[in-house]
Amino acid sequence: MGTKTAVAAGAAGVVAVGLVARTLVRNQSESDGDSRHPEGWKAVTVLGDPGAFEQGAYPEPLQRLAEGLEVRVQPAPGDKGFEVHARVKDDADKALFGDDDPDQALRAALRDAKQLIETGEVLKSIPRPHGKRPTTLFGAAVDKAEDEAKGGGVL
Repeated sequence: MGTKTAVAAGAAGVVAVGLVARTLVRNQSESDGDSRHPEGWKAVTVLGDPGAFEQGAYPEPLQRLAEGLEVRVQPAPGDKGFEVHARVKDDADKALFGDDDPDQALRAALRDAKQLIETGEVLKSIPRPHGKRPTTLFGAAVDKAEDEAKGGGVL
């Protein structure tokens, strides 16, 4: 095999490895993040005093689900508040969660509890206006991000 053939084969190999690596990275980064933790835990980091989250004295969004949840609180890394970890108990009464999926109800309750502790209120976004409106570059970017969030952000 000649030098030119060897160089061409090596270059083709490098390109192939690069394409495979790019595909693997893209597939991982395009994950929607909705996969369930193997043990069902959901977590949120809260900037504030963990004393506001004593056992049984949860903020209202979590308090209404408390008897169906297992909750643990621990300091956040770097003294950045505290982490609240929660999961739905296996034997939890599903009526506690109403018509909602228990995991989605827990996610919303954690998010709302975080907002209550950090800001004193649950923040609500203004819904996207309907009907005809002029398209702007920034507005299109916001609409795309909102569509991709799949209800995971502030409601």
